[in-house]
Amino acid sequence: MSGMMGLVDEEWRSIISAPDWGPRVAEALRRYFNEGRWLLAHAELVNASIEVDPDGVSVLLAIYDHARSPKRLGLRRRLDREPMTNSEATPEESLAEEIAVYEIAEPLGRYYDLLVEDADGVWWWGDGFPDLSEHPDFRR
Repeated sequence: MSGMMGLVDEEWRSIISAPDWGPRVAEALRRYFNEGRWLLAHAELVNASIEVDPDGVSVLLAIYDHARSPKRLGLRRRLDREPMTNSEATPEESLAEEIAVYEIAEPLGRYYDLLVEDADGVWWWGDGFPDLSEHPDFRR
């Protein structure tokens, strides 16, 4: 078995390889925010879209405003990691909830120093952007 959801690895691979996996997660994330569900800190989802990495993995691009940041933030998140939460919800709802609560709504901490600004003034972090190992406090 794999992860907390109790899925066998083959089941998880089948779920994430479905052509509609990314759009289902993006829709579940939009629904989570539209329903005003619980978050660690106040955040507002501005946009959630999907792109596909060269290896075929769906990637969530979530643009959001966070109460503790004056900058508009963007999270780039590959959707191939199984949710850690043990939920009775569908896989996409479980993953969307985890992203909303523990990635978007959680204050960035030291990631804030590693944000990368795009041409539209969105400050990005996540998969494909500097990780904490690149923070000056952690370099060796």
